Amino acid sequence: MGTHHTLLRSDDAGKTWKEVKVSSQHPKLEIMSIAPDMRNPKVVYLGTHEAGVFKTTDGGATWVRMNKNLGGMDIHGLAFDPNSTEKLHAAVRDGADGIYRTRDGGKNWERVADGPKGEVKVLASVNISTGMGGIYLYAGTTEGLFRSPD
Repeated sequence: MGTHHTLLRSDDAGKTWKEVKVSSQHPKLEIMSIAPDMRNPKVVYLGTHEAGVFKTTDGGATWVRMNKNLGGMDIHGLAFDPNSTEKLHAAVRDGADGIYRTRDGGKNWERVADGPKGEVKVLASVNISTGMGGIYLYAGTTEGLFRSPD
């Protein structure tokens, strides 16, 4: 769970909580989004207001910045592809605004060329049982709501 400046972790189904330190270089991180890997509970990504994307693979004991080719450091949304632990989308709101995608667990990012224009306010990945794949990425922007099937 996160607040604007604090990341909290519970190991007992929410009975108690402890603060998780993410970066000594950024002691007052503004956490804008959290994306846990539903297939591996030790993997979590954070989108921050000023420092880009952080990733842990050990349940929060250590964190690594994952910003190669990411268009900006103001990340206001993260969304996993529910069928892949390596594919993640990020909503960037400074620098080169838009949707960015990684296919390798955050090591490299690329701008989604046909993604929505304008400031992305909301980003979500939805797995809809349609029998035809059913994974959609939704982005809410100042221009409207956009849906992508990939």
